[in-house]
Amino acid sequence: MSLMKSLAIALLAGTMMCACVGGPPVDESTEALATAFANDKPAYDFFVGKGLTNFQAAGIVGNLDQESGVNPGAVQFGGGPGRGIAQWSTGGRWDTSNPNVLAYAKQQGLSATSLNLQLEFIWLELTTVGYGYTQLKATTNVTDATVVFMDKYEICGTCDQTQRVNYAKSVLNAYGAAPDWSAAFVSQTWPYASQPAFQVKCGESVTAKLVMKNTGAKAWDGNTKLGTTMQRDRKSIFAGSHWLAPNRAAAISGTVAPGANGTFSFAFDGPTGAECKPGTYMEYFGVVQEGVAWFSDNGQGGPPDNQLEALIDLVPGDPTTGGADMGGGGGGAGGGGDPGATADGGAGDPNDPGSGSTGGGNPESGDGNGTGGNAGTPASHGGCSMTGAPTGDAFAIGFVFVLLLARRRRDVAI
Repeated sequence: MSLMKSLAIALLAGTMMCACVGGPPVDESTEALATAFANDKPAYDFFVGKGLTNFQAAGIVGNLDQESGVNPGAVQFGGGPGRGIAQWSTGGRWDTSNPNVLAYAKQQGLSATSLNLQLEFIWLELTTVGYGYTQLKATTNVTDATVVFMDKYEICGTCDQTQRVNYAKSVLNAYGAAPDWSAAFVSQTWPYASQPAFQVKCGESVTAKLVMKNTGAKAWDGNTKLGTTMQRDRKSIFAGSHWLAPNRAAAISGTVAPGANGTFSFAFDGPTGAECKPGTYMEYFGVVQEGVAWFSDNGQGGPPDNQLEALIDLVPGDPTTGGADMGGGGGGAGGGGDPGATADGGAGDPNDPGSGSTGGGNPESGDGNGTGGNAGTPASHGGCSMTGAPTGDAFAIGFVFVLLLARRRRDVAI
């Protein structure tokens, strides 16, 4: 081999090594737009399974290709601090920061050089620390997803953005066909779980609608259902007459083609009786093609089991108000007498329908100050008052007295 040819090869290799400080010492030029690294597919499937879109997952893997070839045992070329698939630095996110890979591996009881452990650690950092998760979720194409992950998560020195994007496009082309079953969140009628809990009373129903976009390859139908998760198929305390089953809130009506929106309509039914146990509840839902697959299964498109949430405060229902128009209040049903006079009835019990005063005196009495009747009994005379205008009994006695007096006068006259 000539000296010039050897120098040319050495120069080319040196240029490729400098493209990424943490890259593996292999010739990647033939891999960039043709074939992917051995761990590209499991890494891609992992992030799609977490609910990322195909291009967002590909954007992450494109970065990992550039960093390490998705090799969990990779050590930065030349003895640098980078370790693992994302080339986390010793003295930092590999073994010192909170969290760090080594501590997380110990906590999980797994090897720090396990591919799945390192993928889970990336997800932990994205969703708990940040590192651009919100910006990544907002991306709409593979290029933007790759650049966001590069800038916000990798925070690399010599990045070679073009190479990362090419890797990501290669991954997307190889594995990015839409899965059969996939859904993306569009809207919901109840408050997000990040907001204060919304209230459901025992015995009441709160109507709800969830709109999802069909991002899969197959159409949805009546077997596309909203099921309970965390754990899957658990019986929900809010399952009632509006649900298909205690673990199925709703189903799609009609057919929803790929790319179209579908709506799940149901209600949060407050339990009654002994099942009414006030407290704060977190409900989780997932989409399932009955008898086929959950959308969150590995290889499908999501959403994950813990993404669709409802934070609910269950409170006691309103007390029974039946018969509240009867009785109560006291002064409404006093005795008769002068129509313009105010009756003086007894005090009613507002908690006992029908317990109001049943009349102060005889309706024929001119005195409205008779004694109140028994609570809860039909209206009756409170007693036989001899005050004021004569009652029925007094009238009879008076009539007999008048007759006797008239007879006596007649006898005297005779």
